[in-house]
Amino acid sequence: MDYFPTANHPLPSVASLQLQFVGKKLVDLPTPAVVLDRAKLRKNCEAMLDVCGKLGVGFRAHVKTHKTLELAKLQVGAGDRPANFIVSTLTEAENLLPFMLECQAGGRESSVLYGVPPAQSTLPRLVHLASKLAPGSVNILIDNIDAFNKMKDALVAGEIGVFIKIDTGYKRAGITTTSQKFPGLIRKVVGTVGDAFRGFYSHYGHSYAGNSEKDSAHGLISELEGLEEAAAEIEDSYLKLLKRKMVLTVGATPTATAAQNMLSGSPRAAEFKTLLNRLKQTYSVELHAGVYPVLDMQQVATHARPASGRAALTKDSVGIKVLLEISSVYDEREKPEALASAGSLALGREPCKSYPGWGIVTGELGNDGNVVYDERGDRTGWIVGRISQEHGLLTWEGAEHNMKPLEIGSKVLVWPNHACVAGAGFGWYLIVDSEKNSHTVVDVWVRWRGW
Repeated sequence: MDYFPTANHPLPSVASLQLQFVGKKLVDLPTPAVVLDRAKLRKNCEAMLDVCGKLGVGFRAHVKTHKTLELAKLQVGAGDRPANFIVSTLTEAENLLPFMLECQAGGRESSVLYGVPPAQSTLPRLVHLASKLAPGSVNILIDNIDAFNKMKDALVAGEIGVFIKIDTGYKRAGITTTSQKFPGLIRKVVGTVGDAFRGFYSHYGHSYAGNSEKDSAHGLISELEGLEEAAAEIEDSYLKLLKRKMVLTVGATPTATAAQNMLSGSPRAAEFKTLLNRLKQTYSVELHAGVYPVLDMQQVATHARPASGRAALTKDSVGIKVLLEISSVYDEREKPEALASAGSLALGREPCKSYPGWGIVTGELGNDGNVVYDERGDRTGWIVGRISQEHGLLTWEGAEHNMKPLEIGSKVLVWPNHACVAGAGFGWYLIVDSEKNSHTVVDVWVRWRGW
């Protein structure tokens, strides 16, 4: 059996897509289309790598948001720094394989972590993937002793690394350190795989509900304290089986990007640095995050970083937009509305806590009004106010004397609420570069497909 079924999900020709789109202006393109700003992606990626370097911690890049090789490379940077990844689907790992092999052949550390406790049916593909890479390059998460017992022989034979996933409050996957089953799980995993035990992993997904820099900083500190508590449960006799430092890997985009706040001299930053320095004496500390290169309205709504300065987090930091076309207008309604050429399959269905809509019109193409909706200000401008499967209704919010009517056939760009879901509706990204020309396509990146 071919355990790399990427052939089941053939990708379009990059050369053909480039011939179709490169050099074209956004206003001349068919819609809907999803657009990434390479300059903003690069800036966001460099900021993450920079703060990890200054804090002396590792970084593991999640690729589930974008599913492209081009952005995966930006996430880990160039040179000899480690190229370590997290994936949510095995097809992501299989598509990363050639790049990881290239890294390892050149002496660059590269590994991948399957970021969900694996289903039993994934084992053949995991083992096959591990056989292509250096021993220990493929890692999984475990949070259940029965699941581990069913797969332990394959993990040992395939030299697959194991992290124990800790629930630090998100209540999705993971085991709590207060669980009666937790000590037994540690003994079973470490006693079985020995030095292939990597450490502990937490995903602070509930940080998306935060509303301030303080909330995100609290989440980052809480995660580290939670994993320190987990590591303290390993008995000395089992610690002797480990030949390297255990890894404590923490993050979600709000908490991981909040690390940029920790370079300041604030009391909260001082508390974080004290904790981090203590942990680094015994453990390897690693941050992980995924949506941070592109960001979205959900991330902006967390206010995890200040709205100004070097580490600013605003709508101007968002590197993804969806291109829509106006197909009808309804100026006779209670508030002006316009029908646009994309709905939930292009924008996603998730709401955002900071405003009542599914996207905010950016005002960049010159024909969509000169007021951009400010969710923290006067709340005036065009938003995606209602949504259906294939269509969305743009609604004007606020005083109408500021409104420039939308015209049938005009194009608008929209910041989506959730970049991961918005991108999933498309086979490729159109790439612009705001450092050169933000309205002209300079490249096309193909998204990986399948599970």
